[in-house]
Amino acid sequence: MFRFIFTNRAATAPAVLLLAASLSPASVAAQEVMPEAAIQLPIPRAALQDPDAAEMEALLPTGETADAVVFNPTLAAIGRANASSGAHLRARAPIPVDIIRNGFAARQNIMSPEQDRSVGFKLGKDVFSLSTTLSDPASAGATRDARLNWRLAQPVSAGTGFIWGLATGGGSSLYGNPEQMGEALIGYRQELLPHLTLTSQLAMAGNYVFAPGDGLHTALTPEMKLSVDLAKLADLPWQTSFDVTLARKLPLVASDYETRGRAMLSLKYQLQ
Repeated sequence: MFRFIFTNRAATAPAVLLLAASLSPASVAAQEVMPEAAIQLPIPRAALQDPDAAEMEALLPTGETADAVVFNPTLAAIGRANASSGAHLRARAPIPVDIIRNGFAARQNIMSPEQDRSVGFKLGKDVFSLSTTLSDPASAGATRDARLNWRLAQPVSAGTGFIWGLATGGGSSLYGNPEQMGEALIGYRQELLPHLTLTSQLAMAGNYVFAPGDGLHTALTPEMKLSVDLAKLADLPWQTSFDVTLARKLPLVASDYETRGRAMLSLKYQLQ
């Protein structure tokens, strides 16, 4: 322990200046072990108590006679990090709502063919969804109809390797018959080249219509899908992909053969 004391006395105004410095091996070791981020400040326990609240006494730990609690300043930094990450917003994310609007062309003239029109909305996405639509058929003699559909699904994973999915749902309308459907999918997704993905899958789908003379319809559909991630390939500031799909529907019960192909370019940009 070293201590230095300097005393200065002036003739006109006596003043004493004391400068004391202490240095010990124990204090140096404590500073090396405890980083600045873990410095804990004592706060008087009386400052945290409300004298008018009787329930504060029940919240205090029993068997302790300490007159101060410990406050860690790093809690403020943790709170700021959680706020900037947006975790509090994801915890109470709103239910997505999609508008259903089919059969309304941007430009129409007297030569445009009449189309079936439907409007409505859809609540939920991926796991569970509920939708309702109001349709106006273009065929002569057909009446308008309102329909309610629901769907519960296990979404297919977005990564590579083995993929699978299950879904069930149903629907009913005012003038139609209720029906129940089910789907099962199994496949494999592999990356052929950087940003080029090939998906091979086999899907089995069926539905049952509760009506005399109708009943069960099932089909097996093998499908090939080639996807290109243009955003990563060209370093674009938005999500861009190009998908080419070819599928062949093979009927099992009361279904028809069907071959379909699709090419789709999707652009997605999210404003911050």
